[in-house]
Amino acid sequence: MKLVLTSILTLFFFQIGSAQTTVNGGIYTNTTWTLANSPYRMTGNVVVFPGATLTIEPGVQVLVKENGNSGGEYYLETRGTINMVGSPGKLITFKSETAPKMVGAWKGILVKNSQGGTINYDYVNISNAIFPVDYDAFVPGFIKLRQSSFNYNFTGIKVGTELELDSCSFTGNQIGITGWSIFKLNNCVFDSNTAALSIYPSSLFVNNCQFSGSETALFLNSSAINGMTIKNSYFAWNSTCIDNPGNGNLDSCIFTNNKEAVRNATYFNIRNCGFDNNFTAVQVGFGSTVRECEFTLNKTGIAIGPINFGQPMPIVENNNICNNELYNIDNRTDLNVFIPTNCFCTQDSMEIERKLLDGYDDITKGLISYAIYDTSCTTILNVVNKTGANSLTDVKVKEAQIHVFPNPANSTITLQYNMPLSSYTISSMLGQEMLTGNISALESTQIDIADLPAGTYIIALVGSDQKTTYRKMSKQ
Repeated sequence: MKLVLTSILTLFFFQIGSAQTTVNGGIYTNTTWTLANSPYRMTGNVVVFPGATLTIEPGVQVLVKENGNSGGEYYLETRGTINMVGSPGKLITFKSETAPKMVGAWKGILVKNSQGGTINYDYVNISNAIFPVDYDAFVPGFIKLRQSSFNYNFTGIKVGTELELDSCSFTGNQIGITGWSIFKLNNCVFDSNTAALSIYPSSLFVNNCQFSGSETALFLNSSAINGMTIKNSYFAWNSTCIDNPGNGNLDSCIFTNNKEAVRNATYFNIRNCGFDNNFTAVQVGFGSTVRECEFTLNKTGIAIGPINFGQPMPIVENNNICNNELYNIDNRTDLNVFIPTNCFCTQDSMEIERKLLDGYDDITKGLISYAIYDTSCTTILNVVNKTGANSLTDVKVKEAQIHVFPNPANSTITLQYNMPLSSYTISSMLGQEMLTGNISALESTQIDIADLPAGTYIIALVGSDQKTTYRKMSKQ
């Protein structure tokens, strides 16, 4: 039933006592939904007509009646203006009256910007809609939301050109965020969404966010045109955490108890991250790097590939890859891999080999060459080069003191040793010889490395007895 108030030409509300206010129908003049009259019970469609403004005060709660008709769900529509800006601690809330975890109990807020409709919203909590805020013509260029929450919607936020979120949360949505945009997410929480983000990022920045319980946390439909940075974030109990990342950086994140942590990475740099109890921690393709990470108790630590001939091999260096159940490294290519700066936390070569899946196990795969470290994972005891002259049986390490400093270095390194050395070879992580030279001094030698590109290198030091010792060195 629609009741007409005598003072205004609005067919939208009927107050039941002081407990709640029922709203439906048209809004033709400027109207305010006040905190004093909250909660509002929306029992039918509400339309704000051109020239009218609906203002919703901070802290107002709107309960939308779920009418159960597919395609006939209730909605709030604006052909005029809606101002619904809450405040910290006083969010403006829209949710289903009777179905708190139902997706699509109502249509949401429809902005008819083809007819001049606009909406200003921030500090909101919108639940149970198909689209919390939708547009019939175009999505605005810039959307900024703070301390807002989107729960059990079909899609939480559809974006156009740029989205900036601070301290927002997304729970139980089919898709938390979708669109083609610049994305800036800070201090956000995503829990139990089918896909937290399914996006085409022109650029992506994620900082200090949590992703848990999703089928896919971040599904990136394309590599970020202008780059992506994901840092200081936590991923747990997702089926897939980050799918198809490219042209960017992953830094200082934790991944635990996921099926796949990082999948299909190309031209993607992973640094200083921890991976534990995942089925597959990282799958890296061409042009990617994995540096200074911890891989432990996963089914598989690092899977390399697929990579075609001529594409740049991924660089895997300075990681601890230890105690993974099936494989520490799975070479999914037919290319040889040289990864001597990674520690496997054991000196047992048989144990290391058992957890490397390469051409020794499957002739369609390439071989993995590696190093054996001491228990501190700082000193190389042996290098197993399956494709060259040096192998586990013919490379021995002298019990000697050999120091390389400074490390990392800029232009010059000093070798200090207590054994006679005859020559040195500095090689890249891909096994390419970069510098060679003879050593004649008894206790120390300086080497000019100014022309080396920045990166990590292996120094092979040959003694007078033709035995080889290895050290790791970084160039800044």
